[in-house]
Amino acid sequence: MFNLLVSGNGEWWENPPYTSTIDRFKEYSGAEAEAIDLARPETLRRLEEVPALLMYEVGAGGPHARVVRHGRIRNIVRRGHELAFTFEPDPEHAYLDRAEVLRTADQLGIAQFEQHRTHWAIKDGEIPAELIATGAAERAQRTVAVVAGEYVEARRDGRRREAGELAEELQNFPPTLDKALSLVPARILQQPTPELYPILGIEPRTPEGRNAVVAVVARHDNQQDLPADWPYSFVWFLDLYGSATETARLHAALEECAAHMIALGAGDGEAASSVEDIGYALWRCSRSPRLVGGLRREIAVLTDRLVRRQEMQGFWSEIREGVSRPGVRATALATVSLQRLGDDRYHDAIRKAVSWLITQVIPDVGALSRDAGGADPDVIATILAMEAIRRSDLVDDVPHVLAAGDAWLVAGQTVLGGWQAAPWAENFVAATVLEYLARQNEMLPQVDGFLLMARDFFRKAEELQLEGGANNRRLAAIATVHAVEMFLYGLFERREDLALSAFRENGTETLGPREALRALQDALQRIGVLQAPQRLSYRDNLSALVGRRDGIIHRAHEISEAELGDGMKHARRFIEKYARSLLDLNLLQ
Repeated sequence: MFNLLVSGNGEWWENPPYTSTIDRFKEYSGAEAEAIDLARPETLRRLEEVPALLMYEVGAGGPHARVVRHGRIRNIVRRGHELAFTFEPDPEHAYLDRAEVLRTADQLGIAQFEQHRTHWAIKDGEIPAELIATGAAERAQRTVAVVAGEYVEARRDGRRREAGELAEELQNFPPTLDKALSLVPARILQQPTPELYPILGIEPRTPEGRNAVVAVVARHDNQQDLPADWPYSFVWFLDLYGSATETARLHAALEECAAHMIALGAGDGEAASSVEDIGYALWRCSRSPRLVGGLRREIAVLTDRLVRRQEMQGFWSEIREGVSRPGVRATALATVSLQRLGDDRYHDAIRKAVSWLITQVIPDVGALSRDAGGADPDVIATILAMEAIRRSDLVDDVPHVLAAGDAWLVAGQTVLGGWQAAPWAENFVAATVLEYLARQNEMLPQVDGFLLMARDFFRKAEELQLEGGANNRRLAAIATVHAVEMFLYGLFERREDLALSAFRENGTETLGPREALRALQDALQRIGVLQAPQRLSYRDNLSALVGRRDGIIHRAHEISEAELGDGMKHARRFIEKYARSLLDLNLLQ
């Protein structure tokens, strides 16, 4: 025999002593309850000898509504229409999770309806030992991560009622970055959204990565609520997570992106596409090496059009209801696109745009509107303006602007960790916000130095590779080696713990790429990042490319398309790997 007390007041079991009305005493009880009679107070002592579960109704609110207390009832006294008592928690298993209790509801004899009714039942049998074993001596803290995890599990298992309760509990947590990140799995469960998977840390070419491909491809093949810009998401995703089995789909989506960008560049005058549309397409391309490489000509056309349309004050204008006005979202899109895709040719244009964007922050809000002078904050304009500032040479001058913008973004999430910005789907907007908030340290400020040179050398190599021709291949190989060399020198400059310098002892000559690679390997072994005889990743491949570069410079050797492609592939992988792991930078974005 054991007691089961259920209350619909989500705070009832938080403040002893406790009471229960006699009109619902013994409801849903078993045969053993017949020996308990309120007319014979001495029989109530029997209830103090058996275990008790104090539970809240399913659907009750309160911070601990999902906690079930396990212990013994003491000092039962009748006072008019109530029974008053105290409660002695079990010293080792005082707190159970209600979900665990309800999973054994049949074994406990707990009917469906009584889970929603305040009462005191006296049940036959015993509480299963395996259920008691799940309890803890201290009440587990209901953190947002714990609640979000339970919510995802309930959604995955189709327990809609429980998921609804957990959603209500999540509303009690304030908006934080952790809350939004904890709810990303629920968003993916609701709809496979390509941009969300990397935020979870799901790696390509793993079982989890393959499951992601299966889910996204199924959505693609079923045409399941695909947005108009789906091809950009699909190419980016398949390039990151896909395999040879998705090649045809990737190429088809790439062609759709090319057709869209060609159409954007076709009109002139009044028929010209809006800056927002052009900037948005370039921004989407800039996130994907495959799109950048495959659509370089289309990107060049649109970038040229974009630059020519910038106003002297630094902003880009948009036509709204027949009136031209400075566009904040348009300017933010254009600026970030130039930062990600361009080189130092656009330094002045970017600086003017960022300087103007800083002046468009809404006072006492921290966000920016879609157009200049607007009072309604715009999520996309704010995200991209903050990114533009972080990537600019003004980043150290306006930390207060960045702090206010980031705070507004975090506070502006929905109760279930999302963000809304028409016309985009909430999951895509959430991914965009979270990518910015979680990875803002990876953004390279546009300040002269070795790392910026490394990025621009590699971009030039990609352009030359695309143009083709024997001499362009030679120049691309030379630029790629310089990119690796500049990256190494920038790494030495930023990581003082490596105790390395780009220069020889005379202070004027640089090490050169081969010696710098060897020095980095020795330093990483010394500080424990590499365990000897473990070698630096891609070192042999890069040494081979340096040898081909030397042959080009000193003997006019040629380099084939395959040799150049192989060398650039390994150079990219090397820079991306060590930029992330040693500098926390996405250098080649």
